[in-house]
Amino acid sequence: MNTNKIFSLDAEVDGLYGSSFAIAVTVRVDGQETVRFVGRIPDSVVHDDWVMKNVMPALAGMAVTHSSSEELEEAFWAFWVAQKEGAIVIAHCGSPVESGLFRRCVERNLDERAFAGPYPCLHDVGTLLLALGEDAGSVDGYNKRNGIAVPFDGVSHHPMYDAAAAAVAWEHAVGRLQK
Repeated sequence: MNTNKIFSLDAEVDGLYGSSFAIAVTVRVDGQETVRFVGRIPDSVVHDDWVMKNVMPALAGMAVTHSSSEELEEAFWAFWVAQKEGAIVIAHCGSPVESGLFRRCVERNLDERAFAGPYPCLHDVGTLLLALGEDAGSVDGYNKRNGIAVPFDGVSHHPMYDAAAAAVAWEHAVGRLQK
């Protein structure tokens, strides 16, 4: 496994256990983005009040790229399959949202996908921060305290911003542990 290849994902769902409506991934090798995935479906699928108030405003300007959650998740799965070789898969507080995304994708074709998800696991940036004595719930706080710039012009709850913020926090925190 290449410890320098990071597959950092973030998904936005309609409630903690709902369908995906926006997904983003940044794949970084040696601290530089090599490729990304960004997908979104129409806002009409979102019904959760918290999501409407807290997530939808962050998505301003994010293009609609797919017509349904299933189509979006299948596009994400195809991207995952193309990028997974040698990648460490990370998400900030990845359960239940990002772990649920992988589960839904696998369950659509269990016979072929049962062993194609993240291996050895979906690593959680929050757990890494907790191990360092940091606030597990905030990559933004960690990045700010450590002077780390997020390589995406956006805000929390935009999936590309969250994926990028998690990736740079992970890289910095792993560097601290490896010293």
